[in-house]
Amino acid sequence: MRKKSNMKASALAVICAMSILLTGCGNTTDGSRKWSAASLAENVEDVATDDASENPPSIDTSTLEDCAYSLPDPTGADAVAEQERFHTYLMDNFKESVTSDTVTLHYTVANPADYDLEVPTATFGDAEISEEAIADDKKETEDELAELQEFDYDLLTGSQKYTYDVLKDYLDTNLESYDYTYLYEPFAYTSGLQTNMPINMSEYKFYNENDVQDYLALLEQLPDYYNKYLDFEQIKIDKGLFMNEHSASEVIRQCQEFIAKPEQNLLIATFEDKVRGVEGLSEDQIQNYITQNHDIVINSVIPCYDNVIKFFTANKDAGTNDLGLAGYENGKEYYAYLLKDKVGTDKTPEEVITWLDNALDDVLSEYQTVALSNYSAYEQYFNDAGSSLYDDKDPLETINYFKDCFADRFPAMPDVNYKVENVHESLEDIVSPAFYVTTPIDAYNDNSIYLNMGSDGAGDLWSTLAHEGIPGHMYQFTYYLNTNPEPLRALLNFNGYTEGWATYVEMMSYEMYKGYPDACYADFERINSELNLLVSARIEIGVNYEGWNLEATQTYLSNNGFNSEGAQDVMDYVIAEPVNYQMYVMGWQSFQELRDYAESALGDKFDEQAFHKVVLDAGPSQFFLIEKLVQQYVKDTL
Repeated sequence: MRKKSNMKASALAVICAMSILLTGCGNTTDGSRKWSAASLAENVEDVATDDASENPPSIDTSTLEDCAYSLPDPTGADAVAEQERFHTYLMDNFKESVTSDTVTLHYTVANPADYDLEVPTATFGDAEISEEAIADDKKETEDELAELQEFDYDLLTGSQKYTYDVLKDYLDTNLESYDYTYLYEPFAYTSGLQTNMPINMSEYKFYNENDVQDYLALLEQLPDYYNKYLDFEQIKIDKGLFMNEHSASEVIRQCQEFIAKPEQNLLIATFEDKVRGVEGLSEDQIQNYITQNHDIVINSVIPCYDNVIKFFTANKDAGTNDLGLAGYENGKEYYAYLLKDKVGTDKTPEEVITWLDNALDDVLSEYQTVALSNYSAYEQYFNDAGSSLYDDKDPLETINYFKDCFADRFPAMPDVNYKVENVHESLEDIVSPAFYVTTPIDAYNDNSIYLNMGSDGAGDLWSTLAHEGIPGHMYQFTYYLNTNPEPLRALLNFNGYTEGWATYVEMMSYEMYKGYPDACYADFERINSELNLLVSARIEIGVNYEGWNLEATQTYLSNNGFNSEGAQDVMDYVIAEPVNYQMYVMGWQSFQELRDYAESALGDKFDEQAFHKVVLDAGPSQFFLIEKLVQQYVKDTL
């Protein structure tokens, strides 16, 4: 299967390779308690006392039939032949996809020979953008789907059936994307090429000298690579689909920040240590590569970014829509598509709206209960401007603490190494507060988590480290790879699953904190985080699907008891990153919904570790498929 990347749309797929390599988290909570309960501190007793409307589990509990994945694996010559043919199909598609561009290959596989891969000449892949290329790409996807459907589903193993269903829905959803190709924004200012490329290239590992040579060749290709994106942006301008002035200005600012100090550029600062780690290189060779890298960064990378700055400066006023997706033709439909594609939910936008409204009522009701139970602690908490769960603890110490605390609540993770580092100063103003860099599927022992200490959202490192480390992204990723899944599964993106899981365990992390003056402080922190996410997600869908303007956003905030001063900032963010908050919120709540169902159905028989094993063993996939696995877990346990 050809790699579709995050975008999964038309011929632009391969030029989006840079966007797929981080589980790095967007700035979903900026640390300011923008929508927090703090804004209600003076009138907590006036919060509605009605019982909150609960979000009932959407999982069908009326029948618990065996799902296809749990049936005995078919036997016999025909079944064995079909299973072998399907395995070959998956591996062939993996080989074709992973070798389509060097960046994807390098970040996916450390030892290509182990997978019988032919390593291509350094390339970012086929980046042709034209109506013909888009049509050809769509036809290729249709052919891929047709080829998949030729298999006899009933003859596959349970595991293969699950992979089949993941792929079929993945391709079905991908086919929908072609109607919205030009609504995609590759330069989104929180997750675009301009911010991801520096991280991905600085983290590009050198396993041997060939990797050094490929890396340098890729840097030399960056101008052409970026120009393809700029060509795409010109098409968006011609179609009246260019970003608004604020987003364009942010792109300009980010590029300026990255190239502000050329001689201290990240790609120069990180190169020497990496190249000196390559075995077999002489000092002359090392110095030669250092010189080559320096010259390429100065003469190729820096001018490339300067060219982006010039393009966006010349066109920053070309946008015709200052509102969200709802302001574009087919924009609402695109938002509904993104819910399926990026979140992996089968909920309609209307169902998401209802859910968010009910969930906010639930959290506000809990907030009232906790605050009124110890009002003096509540006042002290919000009057303490420096309040933080982190309290200057060492990051590795905190991660290890989580590892111990959660040992009996999650299945054991593999024994891996991990480090926590600060991002380079040139990235402090352009990347998220923290991120975990995914490892190759065959080399997941060494893991890196990056903290952006210059970010406004870096304050609560307690929950951040839970989100990015253990039991968040790093745990989730290495655990799944340790189950030895089909390699092709590693190429499919399901951000609702990955960010949802990390947010789900992030909320659990507050249970572990014992250092506050009052026990309810941790509850205040958790509720504050939940409120930030829920309110921001509600604004996100309000702006992008319901067509809210600034006045409507401010009215929503005021009517719900929140300070509306930051409404414009959040509007700017959700316009630039539609469904970003939903990946976190609806992903998190999908896991919670699955858990609520299992707990309700099993009662005393519910086992937290066993439940977590079910959803983790599934791997990144659509929630309606994971639901079947959880239902089977319930049936098997009863």
